[in-house]
Amino acid sequence: MTNKPRLLTGDRPTGRLHLGHYVGSLENRVRLQHQYESFFIIADLHTLTTKPEPQYIKEIPTYIKETVLDYLAVGIDPEVSTIFVQSAIPETYQLNLLFEMLVTVPRLERMPTLKDMARDAHIDSMPFGLLGYPVLQAVDILLPRAQVVPVGRDNQSHVELAREMARRFNNLYGETFPEPEPIIGDVPLLIGTDGQSKMSKSVGNAIYLSDDAETVKQKVMNMYTDPNRLRATDPGTVEGNPVFIYHDAFNPSKAEVDDLKERYRAGKVGDVEVKQKLAAAINNFLEPIREKRAYYLAHPLIPNDMLANGINRMQAEAKATMELVRERTGLSYSLDLFVDQVDIFGTEG
Repeated sequence: MTNKPRLLTGDRPTGRLHLGHYVGSLENRVRLQHQYESFFIIADLHTLTTKPEPQYIKEIPTYIKETVLDYLAVGIDPEVSTIFVQSAIPETYQLNLLFEMLVTVPRLERMPTLKDMARDAHIDSMPFGLLGYPVLQAVDILLPRAQVVPVGRDNQSHVELAREMARRFNNLYGETFPEPEPIIGDVPLLIGTDGQSKMSKSVGNAIYLSDDAETVKQKVMNMYTDPNRLRATDPGTVEGNPVFIYHDAFNPSKAEVDDLKERYRAGKVGDVEVKQKLAAAINNFLEPIREKRAYYLAHPLIPNDMLANGINRMQAEAKATMELVRERTGLSYSLDLFVDQVDIFGTEG
């Protein structure tokens, strides 16, 4: 236990994590875990809102394992952070049911991200579970009584709903939950290797943290560059060029990047050289991550124990929260019934 404010954030286990996840959130989490008492949730229940079919559910355990390995490999420290799986916390379902009573359908329909999620999942009509996605997120945040949540500006509305849920509960039943504050960051959106959209597991335009060196090289060599540049001697455009976006993000040699940009603009360097140097830079960046990943794969008891400890820690926190919730709401009577502490039918005497 620490006196640091609590933080919660996490990922849905729908695939392996990639470079876009790193620049968008993982790098920041590694830094923040030392400033906050950090809880990192692997939100497997959230996958059901857009992928409830059996074939996707069967993939979840594999992606939970991949996510844990990626967390550890990039530097999430289980000695200072709590990593846990959402569905392993029974109180999640209990608090979710109670919170559903504290929000209206019109309020949820105003959430700006839900229609985008439905569109991206090719869902024609909004399922109840997807409509309630932000409520379940509020549960994720408030069950450990987190005080801060790192989000990009496009997801700020989800933290605002969690604040409203906490405020509504506190007004009805008494002070119980903190009103979580968002840590707003201009989260970088790394464009995919296709140059058409952000890097995404579902689109197939991603370089994964677990890719080997040859795979990275192949993906980089197939990347889109300036579509108007037909020959190496043609002056090229650097701004918005995916290859140079990646150079800026992952090549630590500013001198090399500046030289490549200057020659590219002047038509004095070909795409092959630019990509070869990018592949080398990304592989140098990924090599320590690969080494840590290989270590944990070779010593599976370490991540297993780490996850078990994280789940146990979160289960204790969730139990304490729900005991407080039952006490505040008066729902503790349901527990008394099971241990014969209440004669609800008036048969005593």
